[in-house]
Amino acid sequence: MYIPVIPWMELEGFMSYCQVQDIPPLVRLTLLSDGSLVKSLRALYLSDILVDVQAQSQASMSPEMAKFLDSAEGLNSMTRDAWLCCNDRRLVYAHSFIDASKMGGMIQKGIDKKMMPVGVLLSDYNLPLIRDQLSIAQLKSDPLAEEFSVTRNIFWVRCYRLRGGEGFNAAILEIFSPDTFAGG
Repeated sequence: MYIPVIPWMELEGFMSYCQVQDIPPLVRLTLLSDGSLVKSLRALYLSDILVDVQAQSQASMSPEMAKFLDSAEGLNSMTRDAWLCCNDRRLVYAHSFIDASKMGGMIQKGIDKKMMPVGVLLSDYNLPLIRDQLSIAQLKSDPLAEEFSVTRNIFWVRCYRLRGGEGFNAAILEIFSPDTFAGG
């Protein structure tokens, strides 16, 4: 359960919000980055970032998700819930909804292994990546604070579409621990 603190904003709305609020540069850079989150976290923490896949299952494309992904309702899809961790600390929770209907076998096998974050897997295969439809919000959640093992219960969240070669098409939701922006 969560309570919206700051409503969903697209890029320009978030930039305007940052101009009137004191949002630290590291938060702005991380949330607006269209590069690899894992590489950014590795640079920040100077340590490996591990993925802990909690769940991965088959799903059917809902009408809402089909619209977001410019896909078709009812297609074969998968959901994935994972934590990005550093030194046994959970930094980011990621929920991915992946259109599996056109995805190449090489990518499918990599995702099925559950050993890598989706973005790292795609970049390791040197596939072109496009991130778009970015939205940013902030939410309050006591259960999330417990999952992250933090006392502060307010979290930055971003959602975007990630497209890549070999037919990869996904919606990615990332929730950041307040400790993520504290660095190593």
